[in-house]
Amino acid sequence: MCTQFEYKCYFEKHPRKRSKIVEHNEAIHDGLVSGKISPPEGPGRSGCSVFAKPEPTGEDRPGTEDATKLRSMEANSGIAFTRLLGLRLDPSSGPKLFTFGWNLGSSTYTVPYSPPITDFLAQDQMHRLAKLYWAHVHPLYGFLDKIWVQEQMSLRWARPSDCKIPDHVLAGIAAVGAMFSGGSFDSILPRIVDSQKIALEGCSSMQPPTVLDVQSWILRTMYLRMTDHPHAVWMASCTAMHLIESVGIHQEASSSALHPPANEHMYLAEIRRRTFWVARMLNTWVSFEYGRTRVALRGITSELPAFGEGDFTREYIDLYSISCCLDPERTNQQGQWEDFLKQLEAYEVKHDVIELSKANLTLCGYRRLRLANPILSSETTGRIITVSLKGLEAARRMAAKGMPWWHVANVPFQVICIFLAMDVRESLANIHIAVRALEEVVQRFDTVALKEALKTARFLVRLSKKRKEEDSDVLSQSLKKDQAAEDPQPENLKRPQAQPNGVSSSAHNLAGAATETPVSNTSNEDWNMDQILNNSDFDWNYFLTADMPAFNSFAPDGTM
Repeated sequence: MCTQFEYKCYFEKHPRKRSKIVEHNEAIHDGLVSGKISPPEGPGRSGCSVFAKPEPTGEDRPGTEDATKLRSMEANSGIAFTRLLGLRLDPSSGPKLFTFGWNLGSSTYTVPYSPPITDFLAQDQMHRLAKLYWAHVHPLYGFLDKIWVQEQMSLRWARPSDCKIPDHVLAGIAAVGAMFSGGSFDSILPRIVDSQKIALEGCSSMQPPTVLDVQSWILRTMYLRMTDHPHAVWMASCTAMHLIESVGIHQEASSSALHPPANEHMYLAEIRRRTFWVARMLNTWVSFEYGRTRVALRGITSELPAFGEGDFTREYIDLYSISCCLDPERTNQQGQWEDFLKQLEAYEVKHDVIELSKANLTLCGYRRLRLANPILSSETTGRIITVSLKGLEAARRMAAKGMPWWHVANVPFQVICIFLAMDVRESLANIHIAVRALEEVVQRFDTVALKEALKTARFLVRLSKKRKEEDSDVLSQSLKKDQAAEDPQPENLKRPQAQPNGVSSSAHNLAGAATETPVSNTSNEDWNMDQILNNSDFDWNYFLTADMPAFNSFAPDGTM
């Protein structure tokens, strides 16, 4: 209540000296408002013992202006005001956040039927798919509580009434895990995907969501990123972000009337942080790649996840933090993008999937840099090519292992496009490496979409080759001799009848050298160019058009 109405929080039931803790908190509050001090760092809490305490970060901490915008946003809401009014009248029994009077309501809506996962997936199949998910996906996107999920998974088939995890989360794990099965579950995969989609549309989009709903939408985003159109991926990632705002897990400790705190198991601090940051990373990167607007939440106070042994989630999020400068709202300055590319090159990568994302961000940085300055320095060009080649190596390794990560195909294709756009010797000399990498990916996965990508890449290379051949022909035209010089007309070959006064015999030899005996290369006879230039009777037409075989005798060293 004190936070909502900006009261100073203390009690004075009896006359006494105020607590030093209260005075300290007031000093912190006053410092935040005046901008004199920074927000205090809260203690690092973790839902799992394997995670270390995260490093303090000031990124996305709301300032005074942001806090004012949050209060204004709540003031716009009649729903929030109802809850605030009830809490003010009686904090212990105020009304929950609900749509009182929002509309007339409907008594006909029913949740769409979604068949239980046990109808089409056996327990051993679920465990096999989950094992693939834990092995290949969880180390990079560790936003699920693995131990808890495994326990609930076993209960789903043994004692369904005791299971607390919804089927759409299990279906999401199964769908993503099936992508790494080498096609073993292709026959049943469509049913798994459809069951998750129906369940999500019937619960999380029509009812107040939970963290489990957010996690399920993240799983759906990842599956669509591997298989479907960019628009579907972008919509799913935006939905996950909107659900995060509804649940309020983007804040460490919410005091907002719109985001009441929950007491569910999955709201452990570390799981909440990981869920938020993974969803934000996916939504931002998909928006950048698709050229759409990302979902930007206000009042973000969530700390960064902790580091974990054998877990690359935090390293992945650190890479995402470097890419935040790609936001379209930021200005395009050449130095800014060159610094961005330097940071990417210096970023140490411990996993091939992160290496692919690093290469993709480098290509994105090049596209932004072109807006600021189309002409790049050789150092910047070399940096882009170096990171791109490492990305191609990672793509080939992932393809050889049959890992269907989205950038396995995207990076080689985009590298081909970027190297063609650079149009310098260094980039063109490495296009064949990108083409070979894309060919290996197509050979390994053999899908219609990949075949079209390879066909398009080869078409672009042929277009570039054709244009360079045309440019070469244009340059060749400039090297062809004029026809008049090849075969001078007879009237241009006549020589002066008389030797002009004041012109030396050597000058006369110059004028008639084309038809008379050539001057010896060893001749040391002097001649006066000024007299030739000042002589109005000199035949300049013949001098400028006739072929002169004795010309080298006047300039043995090749200079005039």
